[in-house]
Amino acid sequence: MSTILLTRPIDEAQPTAEKLEAMGHTVIIAPMIRIDPVSFEIPPDDRSLIVTSKNGARHGLANIGNKARPIFAVGEQTAEEARKLGFTNVVVGPGTARQMIPTLLECGISEKRKYSYLCGTNISYNISAVLRDEGIDAVDVVTYQARPMRAFSAGVQDAMEEGEIDIALFYSPRTATTFEETAAEYGRSDWLSKMDAIALSTRVREQLIGPWRSVRYAIMPTEKALLSMLEG
Repeated sequence: MSTILLTRPIDEAQPTAEKLEAMGHTVIIAPMIRIDPVSFEIPPDDRSLIVTSKNGARHGLANIGNKARPIFAVGEQTAEEARKLGFTNVVVGPGTARQMIPTLLECGISEKRKYSYLCGTNISYNISAVLRDEGIDAVDVVTYQARPMRAFSAGVQDAMEEGEIDIALFYSPRTATTFEETAAEYGRSDWLSKMDAIALSTRVREQLIGPWRSVRYAIMPTEKALLSMLEG
């Protein structure tokens, strides 16, 4: 089996590490992003809520008392996070924010819905702006901030130096970019040539421009598809 480097924020890395270890892999965690909640005003009850990530659900929905509010979630994992918090009216969309737009437009127009997008400080695809361009009332509500962590622990540095890491997994464009930039700041982009990189999606893969031994991406932007690439 392989030694896998996980670059996810620590809260998300732990459950993924458990899955990988159950598959027989050795896991090293090197978070490239730290997630911190921020204060925000809870949207009025007449607004449907959009969440596109587990962090958006976790930090945006935790203090909302009305569990029957309409939630539009991108991907099953995001929807499951909303359900864990007790929400019962959850519409599950495809695996990307862009793919969710037709559903949001249809509901926004036919049911005259207003939306609040529970997001982080860095938005890779601005759902609210797209909906507003179509005449739908949609606003961003920032519920958390993602801070880059531009450092490797001594243990991670040693593992990369010795070529002990077989594969690095990347779940977001920002973690991919931060990882490569951090290696460059150490003056050790050559560490990448000792590892294979696997990205969650083509969008994440596009950010992996360093001298990796190989770069692949999952056929679907889901963790299940990503981890299936490690089987066999």
